[in-house]
Amino acid sequence: MKPEIEAHLRSLVNFPSPPGVATHIIELARDPDIEMSKVAKALSLDSALSTKILRIANSPLYAQRRKSENLRQALVVLGFNATLTLALSFTLVKCLRAGKSNGMNHPLYWRRALLAATSGRALADAMHHSMAEEIFLAALLQDVGILALDQALPDLYRGREELQRDHGALAEMEKKRLQTDHAEVGGWLMRMWNLPDRLHLAITHSHQIDLSFTGDSNQIFERCVALSGPVADLFLLNAEQRPFAETAQSAERSLGLDKMAFGQVLATVGSMIPETEAIFEAESLAAQHPELIIEQAREVLMLRSLNALRELNTLRTVAETSNSRALELEEETRRDSLTGVYNRAYLDQVLLREFENSTRHRWPLSIAFADLDQFKGINDRFGHQAGDRILQAAARILRGNTRESDLIARYGGEEFVVVLPATDVDTARNVCERIVAAFENTEHVIGAERAKVTISIGCATHGAGTSFANTADLVKAADQALYAAKRRGRNRSVPFDRHMPIALTARPG
Repeated sequence: MKPEIEAHLRSLVNFPSPPGVATHIIELARDPDIEMSKVAKALSLDSALSTKILRIANSPLYAQRRKSENLRQALVVLGFNATLTLALSFTLVKCLRAGKSNGMNHPLYWRRALLAATSGRALADAMHHSMAEEIFLAALLQDVGILALDQALPDLYRGREELQRDHGALAEMEKKRLQTDHAEVGGWLMRMWNLPDRLHLAITHSHQIDLSFTGDSNQIFERCVALSGPVADLFLLNAEQRPFAETAQSAERSLGLDKMAFGQVLATVGSMIPETEAIFEAESLAAQHPELIIEQAREVLMLRSLNALRELNTLRTVAETSNSRALELEEETRRDSLTGVYNRAYLDQVLLREFENSTRHRWPLSIAFADLDQFKGINDRFGHQAGDRILQAAARILRGNTRESDLIARYGGEEFVVVLPATDVDTARNVCERIVAAFENTEHVIGAERAKVTISIGCATHGAGTSFANTADLVKAADQALYAAKRRGRNRSVPFDRHMPIALTARPG
């Protein structure tokens, strides 16, 4: 970029500095020792931003079976880097959209930016790239140089609205007048904002689609960004202007995506558009309904030939049936056959994963070790079939008084364990006390009689106050707290502390 253009940008626009919230997010992302609590606190200062993060964590993009109910749980689902990258996307869009336009078509710019971000994400998913959120951000910001140039040179885009609909022609005009283009200006801004080099390079090269396939992760990152703009144009242009075949050819040569895979990318973009519109509070992004655009794409890409369609439908049916049955079988192996909650083997897997996440990211992990009080007396008095029904009812009570993000498992006999991810001591205590109260307030009808079965719970938290070397020590601590609950009269919840006496004898029933 010519020095005089850079000097002009520095002197005439307030662009070299991102907004305060964005700057704070960038600083958090650069801190290798960042803690979850700091991230959650920073994001919670902006309620709109918190809502967007929660919404995207619960969106079909992440396909979670358990709903994230707060920022901490959303962080668990998304991960630190993805959360901070998405938060930065939302914050920058909010700030940059508030700017005043001189000669450029502001609504058109933002429609293309949001469509390009959505397309970049779909391409990243198709390539199974691990940095899908950063590709989303790079694609979103790839044309930010237009905003800077529009502020620095108010006449540059004035009277050229049609040119703005032809991105290649727009870049040529910029080069002719300035000996640079908005891609290079955007890359310069990324450096000024101290964003990662991969964003700076991807935006600088966003007009260069390398047409020789490679498996290199960094090159795939740049190519997903470079292709995101042309894919966005397929949804922006009128029907007769859409270059489906040419764009599909570029995708095949640069990313190795054949026509079928590229058609699926377009379908993914179409399905994501409503969510993008809602999250970014944008009006209709596509020139017409996405389904009509996808239908046209199928025709152009010859995905609707009879043989291809029959083969595709057959393969899809076989795959769906196979996947569905595989998921059913997998789920069956994870469940306790009597109560329907998870079994001991799956508990061990989940607990190990959550413990590693808790240790790595420094967020709390709590577990509750629960045991039905004097259950042997129920079996002796009413028989084992009645005992089985009580165990099934106990599982229902536990499910009804825990959160979707929690995991319930039968540990053995009348013992249950509840895993509470991203849950501190106080929150875990509240959950356990709610469970104890629910059992105390429940009557079980056994033949002509009614009976109450109470529960004792020991709770332990791996976190800032108390840490454990491994999952075995964490479970042992919860079991020790459960022993204390039994010794103190049952029908209660007791949190673990280091001064508890170690249980040397069998735990009371």
